[in-house]
Amino acid sequence: MLNTIKFGVAKDIITPSVSVAMMGFGSVYGNIFQGIHDDLYVRTLMLQDHTNTCLLISMDLCFHEDSLTESIREYACQKHNVPKNNLLITYTHTHYGPNVKGYDDIFINEEYEQFLYQRVTQCIDRAFLNISEGTMDYSSVEGEWNISRRLNVNGVVNPSILPSPDGEVDKSIYILKFTDLNGNIKALLTNFACHPSNLKELRILSSEFPGRLCHLLEAYNYGCTTLFFQGFGADAKLKIGAKSSKFHPISYDECNETASSMALKVQNTLLNGNWMRSDPKLDSRMFQIKMPLDVYPKSVFEKDLQDYSRHSDKRFDKTMINPVEYSGSMLMWSHAQYVVDHYDELPDYLMLNCGVVQLGKNFYIFTVGGEPSYDVKKVLQTLLPNGNILFFGYNDAIAYVPTDKMLKEGGYEAGDRSITEYKMKGKFKAGIDDRFLEGFQKAMDDMI
Repeated sequence: MLNTIKFGVAKDIITPSVSVAMMGFGSVYGNIFQGIHDDLYVRTLMLQDHTNTCLLISMDLCFHEDSLTESIREYACQKHNVPKNNLLITYTHTHYGPNVKGYDDIFINEEYEQFLYQRVTQCIDRAFLNISEGTMDYSSVEGEWNISRRLNVNGVVNPSILPSPDGEVDKSIYILKFTDLNGNIKALLTNFACHPSNLKELRILSSEFPGRLCHLLEAYNYGCTTLFFQGFGADAKLKIGAKSSKFHPISYDECNETASSMALKVQNTLLNGNWMRSDPKLDSRMFQIKMPLDVYPKSVFEKDLQDYSRHSDKRFDKTMINPVEYSGSMLMWSHAQYVVDHYDELPDYLMLNCGVVQLGKNFYIFTVGGEPSYDVKKVLQTLLPNGNILFFGYNDAIAYVPTDKMLKEGGYEAGDRSITEYKMKGKFKAGIDDRFLEGFQKAMDDMI
């Protein structure tokens, strides 16, 4: 008989209760949100076997810098004796959330940052007050919900974000089911790789399809809390928005249509699917991989600054933001200004947050910071070809993360046009794949 696992689950609303600018995205940059379509949540899953405790936390934010994770690790270690290495926070990557530290630091709200910390720590506390014992089962389901946004023509990827029907994406939703000893499903962990970022309502808060998927599964399974962990989906968008040769904004009804289709397939799998029961064996390693950059000359960013400021001699100032006028270039203007002003101080490398969480024998979670693409998953999957791996991206706010193959092809995610967005000094140097394989293999070896 397989060993049981102890688990605790909780969620808390993190929708702002104060006026906060929305995350820098198109015309929302610097603008206060104008309404709330649906609430944003932090969701916490606590796992325990006979030797280890791990915390997996998902938040309905675009992303956040490391400061929040580090403060939460300190709290969980001090209050609940959870090793700092055993706590992972990732973000669902909704583009319709509040601005927080990391991506853009000009419009952050310290009151909201304090509120966020309070809600996350309370959510952890309640997970420890809601412990069940039971089983952990794994399954997956496929569907036609996402599409590649890397249009490849003769081996070269268009630098614009365009639908690519022949491009590769991960079409599966991966599911962990936690059932108590009475047969009740108490927690569901879902993992899917796809950018949200499709809604028409730019200045209304929403958790987008990840949040709606969680709402529906919780409605189907009374007493169950559902978590969503964003996968390696930097190069995928919702298929419902690919209505010609371009991506078009979608309505809330279309977002609901996609999430409803996902939820029905997951629910059918809960009732009739094939499940693999895992004997729990918990361990975790969080680490960083140093990724050298192919540094661009300062003149590249001076040209960006000139282009995004529309040849103005003015320096960027947040008081220039007009909530009525379109401000789509303002974010890039601000970031180009930052790179030009700090060019000599910026490092010629990035430290990329990575981690391995072991759930059972040959069963792991691999996490990569920033916005990792599907091809990164393909590289890392070679380390465990006969095992099961869940891939969680978006554990910080640092960069698009490509592979060596993607560097050769080009495209937005490979550094064509996204360097300035992330205030980087250049794109990744070749050799990414080997650095990934070395770092993750070492982490797995350390757990043996």
